[in-house]
Amino acid sequence: MSLIMIVDDEKYVRESFGKLLSREGYEIKLAATGDEALDLLNTIKPNAILLDFKMPGLDGVEVCKRIRANDKTRAIPIIMITAYPHEKIEALQAGADDFLNKPTDPVDVSMRIKCVLKIGELTDELERTKAYLEELKKNHKDW
Repeated sequence: MSLIMIVDDEKYVRESFGKLLSREGYEIKLAATGDEALDLLNTIKPNAILLDFKMPGLDGVEVCKRIRANDKTRAIPIIMITAYPHEKIEALQAGADDFLNKPTDPVDVSMRIKCVLKIGELTDELERTKAYLEELKKNHKDW
Protein backbone atom coordinates (compact mmCIF):
# COMPACT_ATOMS: atom_id res chain seq x y z
CA MET A 1 0.00 0.00 0.00
CA SER A 2 1.41 3.38 -0.99
CA LEU A 3 1.66 6.20 1.53
CA ILE A 4 0.59 9.67 0.39
CA MET A 5 1.30 12.80 2.44
CA ILE A 6 -1.14 15.67 1.96
CA VAL A 7 0.10 19.11 3.02
CA ASP A 8 -2.40 21.97 3.00
CA ASP A 9 -3.30 24.67 5.52
CA GLU A 10 -7.01 24.30 4.69
CA LYS A 11 -8.50 21.46 6.73
CA TYR A 12 -11.30 20.89 4.22
CA VAL A 13 -8.80 20.42 1.38
CA ARG A 14 -6.62 18.02 3.41
CA GLU A 15 -9.61 15.95 4.43
CA SER A 16 -11.19 15.93 0.95
CA PHE A 17 -8.01 14.70 -0.71
CA GLY A 18 -7.48 12.27 2.17
CA LYS A 19 -10.94 10.73 1.77
CA LEU A 20 -10.61 10.50 -1.99
CA LEU A 21 -7.24 8.77 -1.88
CA SER A 22 -8.00 6.52 1.09
CA ARG A 23 -11.06 5.20 -0.78
CA GLU A 24 -8.62 4.20 -3.53
CA GLY A 25 -6.60 2.18 -1.05
CA TYR A 26 -3.78 4.58 -0.20
CA GLU A 27 -2.52 5.15 3.32
CA ILE A 28 -2.73 8.87 4.14
CA LYS A 29 -0.75 11.22 6.39
CA LEU A 30 -1.93 14.81 6.79
CA ALA A 31 0.08 17.93 7.60
CA ALA A 32 -1.35 21.43 8.08
CA THR A 33 1.92 23.38 7.72
CA GLY A 34 5.24 23.18 5.95
CA ASP A 35 7.04 22.71 9.26
CA GLU A 36 4.72 19.85 10.20
CA ALA A 37 5.36 18.19 6.84
CA LEU A 38 9.14 18.42 7.23
CA ASP A 39 8.89 17.03 10.77
CA LEU A 40 6.78 14.12 9.52
CA LEU A 41 9.41 13.35 6.90
CA ASN A 42 11.82 12.58 9.74
CA THR A 43 9.64 9.60 10.71
CA ILE A 44 7.94 8.48 7.49
CA LYS A 45 8.85 8.15 3.82
CA PRO A 46 5.76 8.73 1.71
CA ASN A 47 5.57 7.42 -1.83
CA ALA A 48 4.21 10.80 -2.98
CA ILE A 49 3.36 14.23 -1.60
CA LEU A 50 0.45 16.53 -2.48
CA LEU A 51 1.73 19.97 -1.46
CA ASP A 52 -0.17 23.26 -1.31
CA PHE A 53 1.68 26.16 -2.93
CA LYS A 54 0.50 28.93 -0.58
CA MET A 55 0.59 28.32 3.16
CA PRO A 56 1.39 30.53 6.13
CA GLY A 57 4.94 30.15 7.42
CA LEU A 58 6.90 27.85 5.13
CA ASP A 59 5.14 27.91 1.78
CA GLY A 60 5.02 24.99 -0.61
CA VAL A 61 7.94 26.27 -2.69
CA GLU A 62 10.28 26.38 0.31
CA VAL A 63 9.07 22.98 1.55
CA CYS A 64 9.66 21.52 -1.91
CA LYS A 65 13.19 22.98 -2.05
CA ARG A 66 14.02 21.52 1.37
CA ILE A 67 12.68 18.11 0.40
CA ARG A 68 14.81 18.16 -2.76
CA ALA A 69 17.91 19.27 -0.79
CA ASN A 70 17.72 16.26 1.55
CA ASP A 71 19.32 13.03 0.28
CA LYS A 72 16.72 10.93 2.13
CA THR A 73 13.71 12.68 0.60
CA ARG A 74 14.84 14.14 -2.72
CA ALA A 75 13.36 11.35 -4.85
CA ILE A 76 9.84 11.52 -3.36
CA PRO A 77 7.44 12.64 -6.11
CA ILE A 78 5.76 15.97 -5.33
CA ILE A 79 2.56 17.32 -6.86
CA MET A 80 2.10 21.03 -6.10
CA ILE A 81 -1.46 22.37 -5.81
CA THR A 82 -2.64 25.97 -6.08
CA ALA A 83 -5.55 28.14 -7.13
CA TYR A 84 -3.20 30.30 -9.21
CA PRO A 85 -2.10 28.73 -12.53
CA HIS A 86 0.61 31.37 -13.09
CA GLU A 87 2.57 29.86 -10.17
CA LYS A 88 3.20 26.66 -12.10
CA ILE A 89 6.67 27.72 -13.30
CA GLU A 90 7.85 28.61 -9.79
CA ALA A 91 6.55 25.30 -8.44
CA LEU A 92 8.31 23.28 -11.13
CA GLN A 93 11.54 25.27 -10.70
CA ALA A 94 11.43 24.47 -6.97
CA GLY A 95 11.43 20.77 -7.82
CA ALA A 96 7.77 19.76 -8.08
CA ASP A 97 7.18 16.84 -10.41
CA ASP A 98 3.68 17.86 -11.37
CA PHE A 99 1.12 20.58 -10.77
CA LEU A 100 -2.65 20.73 -10.17
CA ASN A 101 -4.92 23.76 -10.19
CA LYS A 102 -7.63 24.27 -7.57
CA PRO A 103 -10.42 23.45 -7.80
CA THR A 104 -9.26 20.01 -8.84
CA ASP A 105 -11.14 17.25 -10.53
CA PRO A 106 -10.95 14.10 -8.36
CA VAL A 107 -10.15 12.04 -11.46
CA ASP A 108 -7.15 14.32 -12.18
CA VAL A 109 -5.86 13.93 -8.62
CA SER A 110 -6.20 10.16 -8.79
CA MET A 111 -4.52 9.85 -12.19
CA ARG A 112 -1.66 12.20 -11.29
CA ILE A 113 -0.99 10.23 -8.10
CA LYS A 114 -0.92 6.99 -10.08
CA CYS A 115 1.51 8.51 -12.59
CA VAL A 116 3.97 9.87 -10.02
CA LEU A 117 3.82 6.60 -8.07
CA LYS A 118 4.74 4.69 -11.24
CA ILE A 119 7.61 7.09 -11.90
CA GLY A 120 8.73 6.63 -8.29
CA GLU A 121 8.68 2.83 -8.66
CA LEU A 122 10.72 3.02 -11.85
CA THR A 123 13.21 5.41 -10.24
CA ASP A 124 13.63 3.04 -7.29
CA GLU A 125 14.15 0.12 -9.66
CA LEU A 126 16.74 2.10 -11.62
CA GLU A 127 18.63 2.97 -8.41
CA ARG A 128 18.64 -0.68 -7.31
CA THR A 129 19.92 -1.75 -10.73
CA LYS A 130 22.66 0.89 -10.67
CA ALA A 131 23.76 -0.24 -7.20
CA TYR A 132 23.78 -3.88 -8.34
CA LEU A 133 25.88 -3.02 -11.40
CA GLU A 134 28.33 -1.02 -9.29
CA GLU A 135 28.69 -4.00 -6.96
CA LEU A 136 29.31 -6.32 -9.90
CA LYS A 137 31.85 -3.89 -11.29
CA LYS A 138 33.67 -3.79 -7.93
CA ASN A 139 33.79 -7.57 -7.72
CA HIS A 140 34.87 -8.00 -11.34
CA LYS A 141 37.53 -5.38 -11.89
CA ASP A 142 38.43 -6.82 -15.30
CA TRP A 143 35.16 -5.55 -16.82
